[in-house]
Amino acid sequence: MRTTPTPDIGGMVNRGQDRLRRRNTMRRGLAAAAVLLVAGGVYGVTQIGGNDPDADVASGPSEPSESAAVPPDWADTNGGPTAPGTYRTFVGFDADSEVIEADLTVEGANWAGSNYPVAYAGERFAGIGAYQVESVAGGSGCLDEGKVTGAANEPQQLARQLARLPRSEVVQPPAATEAFGHNTIHLRSRIDAACGASIYRVVETPVGGRGISYFNVSPKGPRFVVVDFWVVDFNGTTVVVDMFRTEDAPRDLLDQAAAARESITFVEAE
Repeated sequence: MRTTPTPDIGGMVNRGQDRLRRRNTMRRGLAAAAVLLVAGGVYGVTQIGGNDPDADVASGPSEPSESAAVPPDWADTNGGPTAPGTYRTFVGFDADSEVIEADLTVEGANWAGSNYPVAYAGERFAGIGAYQVESVAGGSGCLDEGKVTGAANEPQQLARQLARLPRSEVVQPPAATEAFGHNTIHLRSRIDAACGASIYRVVETPVGGRGISYFNVSPKGPRFVVVDFWVVDFNGTTVVVDMFRTEDAPRDLLDQAAAARESITFVEAE
């Protein structure tokens, strides 16, 4: 089903994930070493950039070293609760097959973990995501139908594809802006996301489908989902940030999701 023009995506994913695992292992080892040094009374703080004499080096995890400050990886808990905090999530690959990641912060006790964060207020929900697009939904947009179209590589072309998603209407047309420190194209769409027992899948990413149906359709339940897309030119690689919500989501839930979306910072592997 995958029609992306990028060659050997499976191999790229495997290589990128291998690099990611090696880097995470190295970071955990460095962090553990830093803790042992502190516990043993060895205070080489000036050598790793921390020179605050008032810092509580024994219990404060945010200052000892750059390695120790790397956020934990975002975990898919299959809809289970997610603790508030800052996480690092996989986004995709640049032209040299190097890993692109993003740091994001969620606040509040109502976040759940799927492949991307979703916050709930009863039946209403709002979520955010940062990803690279491999293909865009076709047909009805429902996952069980399985129809997709290969994603464009250029931001303007991809924005036009997102503006033509199945069963959607554009509320705000694509417009150039700046976000996340990069040139960006923003658009907003209203989507009929009811797919029965299936889900509405907006796009396919290197880690799976980006679904926006988090409800069972009922006469009084939510049906339409509003999605904001930011198509980002990240150093020559096109990636996407989105924020989606049920049409009647309460204001405090929207503000919560917006704060999480605004916290997103892209990171390129060294």
